[in-house]
Amino acid sequence: MRLLEGFIFLFNIIFTVLLIRGNCKKAKIAKFIPIISFIVFIFHIIFEKPRWQMYPLYLMTIIYFVVAILYMISVFKLETINRKPKTKKLVMGLMIFFIVISGISAYAFPVYKMITPDGKYLIGTESFDITDPDRKAIYSDDLENNRKIKIQIWYPAETVEGYKRVPWLEDGKVVARALANDMHLPYFALDHTSMVMSNSFEKAPISNDLDQYPVVIISHGWTGFRNLHTDVAEKLASNGYIVVGIDHTYGSEVTVFNDGDVAYLNKDALPEREMTPNFLESANTLVTTYAGDVSLTLDELVKFNNGKINSEFKGKFDLSKIGLLGHSTGGGADVFVALEDSRIKAIVGMDAWVEPINSEDIEKGLDMPALFLRSGSWETGFNNENLLSLINNSKNAESLYQINDTTHLDFTMVYMYSPLTKYMKLTGNLDGNISSSIQKEFINKFFDENLKGEESINIEDVADEWGEVQDIKTEGN
Repeated sequence: MRLLEGFIFLFNIIFTVLLIRGNCKKAKIAKFIPIISFIVFIFHIIFEKPRWQMYPLYLMTIIYFVVAILYMISVFKLETINRKPKTKKLVMGLMIFFIVISGISAYAFPVYKMITPDGKYLIGTESFDITDPDRKAIYSDDLENNRKIKIQIWYPAETVEGYKRVPWLEDGKVVARALANDMHLPYFALDHTSMVMSNSFEKAPISNDLDQYPVVIISHGWTGFRNLHTDVAEKLASNGYIVVGIDHTYGSEVTVFNDGDVAYLNKDALPEREMTPNFLESANTLVTTYAGDVSLTLDELVKFNNGKINSEFKGKFDLSKIGLLGHSTGGGADVFVALEDSRIKAIVGMDAWVEPINSEDIEKGLDMPALFLRSGSWETGFNNENLLSLINNSKNAESLYQINDTTHLDFTMVYMYSPLTKYMKLTGNLDGNISSSIQKEFINKFFDENLKGEESINIEDVADEWGEVQDIKTEGN
């Protein structure tokens, strides 16, 4: 709960208790409590911004304020309520109901604060629309359009003084409401997530501490979106990486382009497995479409670097040190790219969905360092045959680690929606912040070792720090 919200709760509870006990006349300060509460309410609206969870309490604050003013000008006497037991019970019951409803709603859908990254760098961010001249938008209503994606870049910043902090969900309520719709919640239920602020500042100047920075590209899973991995992006950026997050159009919950276009998830892109005889064909098309987005992004980074795209990133990408990080479908796409593209120097897959990749490609194996993290809910399932085959056929795979008591969505920031996500079976029993910390530690150390060349790092030491991590032995290790 935010600070001013807490004061509004406190003042309304105190005044309600005084009314119930009939102490308002004796407690001279009592008549000023609703006025103070109303003033705090105004400041809250201006600085913290209103949210639906507090609406009952807002109404209560206004009612108490009006009553206090009428009392002070002798138009209304509080004693009138106390003389009528039924009226008093009705009014007090209503006010207690307002407090309880707001309290439950604020607990169930809080405005969380993002964890501050531990790196030495401040963080800047900027977003760009990218169109592929060589691919059509196969999931679009207009198949004549070329495929367009959106990327967001997080990077070490020289200063953030005078620059605007961006929200966690950079595209705001459009994303929050698309999520609510997909989760079968009221359209406004997740509006509060658009109020969560990130640790990144829009278009802050890039740090000149180094001439170039290693690059990590992040791909989200099916129905995901780039900001579901902002915590990892900020962690890496604060530790000296340039991070590029992709919104995979039509596989993303919603993509809000800078030019005003909006593209929602196309559920036909991945039909239900049980209802689709050629499910893996559809899945392969989706994974390779994501992979095409990754390749497009790699090509665009070259244009950023040589100045063909006008930006402050000219010459700043160290394209000899590129890592890929992907979740689910994004992880499968990263593997598909890494199998063929020599530009990739390291890869991390989080529940990487490699099942749709053809077995002949899987058998090629990866020839760069690779780390795979698996959730407890994916310990069994269709994906493991290809995943284990990939690891066993790879030259430098770091093996496979499972984070127990987690679900597939624990590799995202779903834990920021509500503390109830584990009861909704979206996340596992492991606390979301702990799960996120484990992942970020694995990812940061792995890329430090394999992109920055820090030889003192042993990824097994990271695994040993956490009792929730299980080393899954494979034939090749």
